[in-house]
Amino acid sequence: PLNVIPSKDSEVSLLAKLGGLTFLTSYLVKYGELGIDLPYSQNGFAAAAMVLTPPAITASVYYNKGKQEGGEGFSLPNFGGDNSLSMSDVKKYGVAGTVAYVLTELAFWAVAFPVASTVYYNTAGHWPDVINESAD
Repeated sequence: PLNVIPSKDSEVSLLAKLGGLTFLTSYLVKYGELGIDLPYSQNGFAAAAMVLTPPAITASVYYNKGKQEGGEGFSLPNFGGDNSLSMSDVKKYGVAGTVAYVLTELAFWAVAFPVASTVYYNTAGHWPDVINESAD
């Protein structure tokens, strides 16, 4: 069941806080980028930090939540004696395992290839040509 906790602030107070934070954030985004050179120069460290920070924070939150609940934190499922997923693990589930594996691979490549191609286009200035050009 959902436990609803009544707010301590009135709706007008919450609306004022939301409006103020929205205004402050939009002001910082609009004029804050002029104060730093980050958006106008290449910086691999900043790019890696922007890409890796949200998943790292999310993983940390779930790991700590698992530890607090008496578990071992976050761990991948163990299908055999070791921590790897082999084709025999897929085969033991028969047709359902094979279909799940195929659908997982299709979903991965349906997302990964367009994303990788778009990133390549944005960095190299042309689409990857894997047939005629061996460097792409």
